[in-house]
Amino acid sequence: MNAAGGKRNWVMAVIVGLVWSCAFPPVNCLPVAWLTPALLLGVTCAPPKHAFRLGLVAGLAHYFSSLSWLLYIPVSPGNIAGWLALSGYCSFYPALWATFCWHLFPGDREKPINEAVQELQFSRRCVWGLACALGWVALECLRGWVITGFPWNYLGASQLEFMRLAQLASFTGVLGVSLVVAWVAMGGLLLFWCCQKGEKFQIQRLAELAGPLVLLLVAVVLGSVVLSKPLPEKTGEIEIALVQPSIPQTVLWDLGNEKAQRDRFTQLMDLSDQAVEKEPDLLVWPEAAVPYLDPSVTSNRMNALDTVIREKKIWRAWGVDTQTNRVPYNSTILLNPDGEALAVYSKQHLVMFGEYVPFGEQFPFLKKLAPVGNFGRGKGPVVFDLGAVKTSVLICFEDVVPKLARRAAAPEVDFLLNLTNDGWFGNSHQQWQHARSAAWRAIETCRPLVRCTNNGITCWVDERGRFHGVMQPVHSPGVRQVTVPIRKRPHAATFYQRHGDWLSWGSVVVCLGLLVAQLLARQMERKKGSASVDVPAK
Repeated sequence: MNAAGGKRNWVMAVIVGLVWSCAFPPVNCLPVAWLTPALLLGVTCAPPKHAFRLGLVAGLAHYFSSLSWLLYIPVSPGNIAGWLALSGYCSFYPALWATFCWHLFPGDREKPINEAVQELQFSRRCVWGLACALGWVALECLRGWVITGFPWNYLGASQLEFMRLAQLASFTGVLGVSLVVAWVAMGGLLLFWCCQKGEKFQIQRLAELAGPLVLLLVAVVLGSVVLSKPLPEKTGEIEIALVQPSIPQTVLWDLGNEKAQRDRFTQLMDLSDQAVEKEPDLLVWPEAAVPYLDPSVTSNRMNALDTVIREKKIWRAWGVDTQTNRVPYNSTILLNPDGEALAVYSKQHLVMFGEYVPFGEQFPFLKKLAPVGNFGRGKGPVVFDLGAVKTSVLICFEDVVPKLARRAAAPEVDFLLNLTNDGWFGNSHQQWQHARSAAWRAIETCRPLVRCTNNGITCWVDERGRFHGVMQPVHSPGVRQVTVPIRKRPHAATFYQRHGDWLSWGSVVVCLGLLVAQLLARQMERKKGSASVDVPAK
């Protein structure tokens, strides 16, 4: 790699990473996702020995930009440290993907890539393209699992508006959509490389896209079938009042400022008074809504609210912080109309570098990287029984974790309820990244998803992934009452809900098998080569 060519490659890697970010909010350009794997692999192929480093640079550019909302956290230097640590960690995955692809490349890597690709048999090119797409899915799967996982902004998650394709998630999970997008991108890249030698374009070159387009067609047909089928019979509906207090984070955790906490509580109660006037069936407060105040400060307002709630027979699901043996938990409590606490759910999936730091117990000094503090892990799921209606709660980022939502969506559960506090991130693009990633849980489980946020996207999402009743403006305090349909039960579970992440973990197994096979094949070649050298001349 000469100096000019080397500098150009590094610059292109940065550009590819920034373009990749455009697939997600705030730009939210759906077609960009279909180019990203091709662009990433294209920039890391010259020469392939630099694939890891160029992939890492592209990953850093992508995650530094797409996760820049971490800098809005009003806790310094924890916000900067968390942003650097999480972005750096996630950047290893595109670097590993580029390395994986070039490790499996079956052609001559000393030649220009377009020549090396054209010298391959058509079948070997197709297999390699599919292997690269499976590698993308496998690494997204691992990113969502390693060190509890960070399943954020998957490639497939960008395709929410492509409704017919999005329904594939009910069979495969959102990573099935990632597979389709990645394989189509690889087919396009192979087609581009095969047409680079200057000869006229030949129609048979389109065969490079045959496999990916067949998969895309099958996915769209399946999605069309899902959309054409009516949902289970509606047996009723539930009126839910969602309170969005929009409390600034500087106030939320300024526990020593009694006046600020009192004002916060007053605003929350004023909004709750507005909510109960409409006589909802369920009153919801977002994550961490209840302040730590002296009971004497809150008793009068709470008693008055309790009286109205008891008269109107309103259930409550409130985000609270609890403690057990001095260990804090991020929890949601269910209260019946008489004010009795019937169930408590505590958050299971803690935010990496936010609520906990990996290996923090082994290395206590690392805990300083968590701007919020270090929380305990709850157990679940917990079904909240409201009599005729049942729900399961997901707190904060748990609604972007497919396996948690799948477990929470028990047969008797009518809808999923998410309480979150996106106010940490100010008026940033994080709120829409979060909401769009969460909407896939509704498709995967065929359950409505109701979201109540302190500051963000308060709304509900139907079983097809469509948003309803989004509070406007999204960063202002207010009350949103939504009407959520209740379907006939027991609800038929989706294929994904019954079988889980079969495609994701299947991709991991296949990719590991390909790597082992490649290593064994190269080892055999080296042995044959050394044996031929050792044969004495006659």
